[in-house]
Amino acid sequence: MPDCVRFRTVLPLILMLCTCRAPSPREVIRPGGETRTHVWVDAAGSGPGDGTREQPLRSLAEALIRPGPLTVHLGAGTYTGPFTLPEGVRLEGQGPASVLATEGAEAPVLRASRDAALVDLAVRGGGWGLEVGGGRVRLERVGFSGQRTGAVRVEAGRLEVQAGRFEATESGGTGVLLEAAPRAPESQAHAVEARITASAFNGPYRRAVRVRGAGARVELEDVKFFGPDSALGVDGGHADVRHAVAEGGKGSAFSVVDGVLLLEDAQVTGHEYALSATRAMRLEVRRFTSVRAVRAGLGVVGSKGVLEDVVVRDSGDYGGLQLVGGDLQVQRFRVDGSAEYGLSALHGRLRLRDGTILRVRSADGSAGDGLQLREVEADVEGVVVRDVEGSCILAAQAAHVKLRDAELRGCRYSGLAVDTQARLEATEVVIDGAGAAMTAMGQGELRVDVLTASGLADGLVWADCQGTTRVSLERVRSEDARGLPSSCVAGRAEKPAAPR
Repeated sequence: MPDCVRFRTVLPLILMLCTCRAPSPREVIRPGGETRTHVWVDAAGSGPGDGTREQPLRSLAEALIRPGPLTVHLGAGTYTGPFTLPEGVRLEGQGPASVLATEGAEAPVLRASRDAALVDLAVRGGGWGLEVGGGRVRLERVGFSGQRTGAVRVEAGRLEVQAGRFEATESGGTGVLLEAAPRAPESQAHAVEARITASAFNGPYRRAVRVRGAGARVELEDVKFFGPDSALGVDGGHADVRHAVAEGGKGSAFSVVDGVLLLEDAQVTGHEYALSATRAMRLEVRRFTSVRAVRAGLGVVGSKGVLEDVVVRDSGDYGGLQLVGGDLQVQRFRVDGSAEYGLSALHGRLRLRDGTILRVRSADGSAGDGLQLREVEADVEGVVVRDVEGSCILAAQAAHVKLRDAELRGCRYSGLAVDTQARLEATEVVIDGAGAAMTAMGQGELRVDVLTASGLADGLVWADCQGTTRVSLERVRSEDARGLPSSCVAGRAEKPAAPR
């Protein structure tokens, strides 16, 4: 047989064998050796289809029962569940036009207890949009809306959200709930984790993100909240937040109770409190801004931690920073335009460094203090207080305060004030413009070393010398010496040196 004839005879056989051994068009072999089955589904398909791109299925439920791991490509349209996601499934839609829904108002739209991924689609309605009971579930460009109870509930496993959209269409409910099992015994606690990045929560959620239980942890980065009563609520869990914006809510924007909150680069406009913490085991707040809080910019009770580079503007009648108990370090802070108090502290221990308090007003004239320190042990250094309607610095109710390097200007009542058995030790203080430079009453004790005072309306010292009230002055410079002859005032004032 001639060679050319033999070649023409053998070639079709070779081609047929190669075709038989090649993968199906619906199977893709990934570099790691994993074979994924690709199935196409189109709710608007004209026939039953076989799951190919050319003849898609009409039913998502039918696609999900095929052997996996699966990649399911969804066309535009609404797919009615509920659906249980098999292990390793990847659902890829065409954006908001690809909708997963359920007919029941209480049933979840989706359930996942194994690894799964959702990409470019929308989830509407249901009690919960998605329930995660284990594995690693990834959401990329997925939107949730219309859920009765909440968008996503995670009871075990890890949730990862990239560019998510969460829309509350009615008041109440939760955006994302992380709920760890009780830690009894601790060895059986389920770890619940979530990482949410570049996402937005809109509408009147009661809480956009809620973290419950010591085994629950969330990371938020580049997340925006517009409308939820609370952007984040932590109850015994752990939250790490970086780059966040919250606006338009009624409750505390960020709150933690009996848990851990690390908050960095965040801004809150409105809300009752920009941040509230109660018995926080660890609280770290850095580069945080509150604007127009209804009550106070920050309210911290019985917590331990650090507040750095905090700015509070135009806060309500609970003041700029309201601190009760605990052990706190506050440094590089600024309060501008608050009602009743700039910073108030009651009980516990407090270290203040490098702060500025401006424009504190009082509705009835009974408060208006820049720093109000009661029953607290406080170490204060490097503060500026200006234009307040009460005292620039008040120590009262057995507080023990050490003050260094302070500039006090425009103190309508007093620059330094002690009351009700408090003790204030101050050094290197400048007072310019005040009712009295110093006041003492209620068996308070005031010790001052290195002070310059000017622009005083009511004299250098006003003291109610009853009981153990005492004022001790050293190296004081003032043109005004009124009040020095009082029986409980020891020391004298020198006139400032004439300018050269």
